[in-house]
Amino acid sequence: MKRAQYDAQLILNRSYDLFKKGGLINVKVRAVAKVCHCSVIPIYRCFQSRDELCKAVLNHSFSVFEKDLLKEIESHNTDSHDPYWRLYSALSHQRGLVKEANIGNMKIIDKLAQITHKHFSNKSTYALRAYIQLICMILNIKSTNELSDSNSSLLAFSKITQNFLKTLT
Repeated sequence: MKRAQYDAQLILNRSYDLFKKGGLINVKVRAVAKVCHCSVIPIYRCFQSRDELCKAVLNHSFSVFEKDLLKEIESHNTDSHDPYWRLYSALSHQRGLVKEANIGNMKIIDKLAQITHKHFSNKSTYALRAYIQLICMILNIKSTNELSDSNSSLLAFSKITQNFLKTLT
């Protein structure tokens, strides 16, 4: 019987797919093994621990985010120095990062702000963090359709606003 070869790139790609669907909570070694159709052994051969795997997934995700952001900047040759719509577009493809930002993962938010600041140095990293948090909340609302009826809309907006304000203080 022929044995399949599992390399780090394949495992990283499948892990990244899991991350995109629901954030770091989805990147579990057994879940990755399941989508790779293998045991956990090849995963631990390529990545020493779950933390190392998560770090690789985040690095890959940040790289993809920056490429998407650059594409957005290049495709809109305007004089606007406001990163809002470019960030919105780049983050809309990064559901895992959005999920992490929405649960208050400040390491993720800070890294996104640092990446963005390289391309929008006219904005402070503090302002960029606020932009990122606001955009992530909007993307979350949009994806969950929590504002579809009037009763849940006030509750959802209230919860999101409270979480946003907590991160700014």
